[in-house]
Amino acid sequence: MARNLNMAAWLCCGTMAISTVLQPHIVLADPLAEPVAWSIDPAESQATAKVKPVNALNQYEQGLTAVSVGDLTQAISRFDRAIELDPQYFQAYIERGNVKDAIDDFPGAIADFTKAIALNSRSAAAYYNRGTVLSKSGQHPAAIADYNTAIEINPQYAQAYMNRGNELDDLGDTAGALASYDRAIKIRSDYALAYLNRGITHGRKGDRDQAAADFRQAAKLFKAIGNVDRYNSALKLLSNMQDE
Repeated sequence: MARNLNMAAWLCCGTMAISTVLQPHIVLADPLAEPVAWSIDPAESQATAKVKPVNALNQYEQGLTAVSVGDLTQAISRFDRAIELDPQYFQAYIERGNVKDAIDDFPGAIADFTKAIALNSRSAAAYYNRGTVLSKSGQHPAAIADYNTAIEINPQYAQAYMNRGNELDDLGDTAGALASYDRAIKIRSDYALAYLNRGITHGRKGDRDQAAADFRQAAKLFKAIGNVDRYNSALKLLSNMQDE
C-alpha cells in the first residue's frame, strides 16, 4: 500500500495508508457460554481457604482485561492458559490471534485464526481476521480468498467487501475493486472509508467527477463521527485533485 501523501502519487502507486486493511473484527465472548468451575487451593489451610475460579473462562476473561489495559504479554499468557484448559476454546484463539496481530506476530496470528476456523468453519469473522493478517504478510491472493469466504458466509459483511476492494485495487483489478466498494457502501451507506477508497480508485481511473463526489461524501461522514485526521485527509485529496 502506498503511503505518500501526494494525490498524484496515490493515483499512480496505490491505495493510501488510511485504506489499508482494517483492524481485525473482534467477536465478543458470550459470558454464559460455559459454566464457572471452582476449587479449593490445597496450599491454604481449611480455615483460610479461598474459593477461586480456575477454569478456561476465567483465564479468558483475565486475558480480555489485560488487553483493555494494554498489557499484551499478560493477555497472551492468559489466553494460552485458557487454551491449555480447553483446547477447543474458539474465542480464545480468536482473541489471542488479535493480540499476536497487534504485536506483528503474523505467523502466530495466522495459526490462531486457522485453528479457530478448524473449530468453526462457519465463522465469517475468523476468515476476515485471517484475511487481514495474510494481507499484512503480503499473501494477497490468500487474503482475497478469505474475504471471499467471509462474504459467502455473511453476505452483509461490509468490512470484508471493503478490504477485498483494497486487495483487488492493489492487484490492478479496478473493476473488481469498485464493485467491492460499491457493495460495501450499499450495505453501509455511512461507510466513510469505503467512499474514500472508492474515490481514490475512481481518481486513478480518471473519473475525476466521481472521485470528487466520493471525497466530499467521505469528508462529510468523517466530520460527522469526529474523525478529524481522516476528514482532513479527504479534504486534502479533494484539494490536490482540483489543483491539478
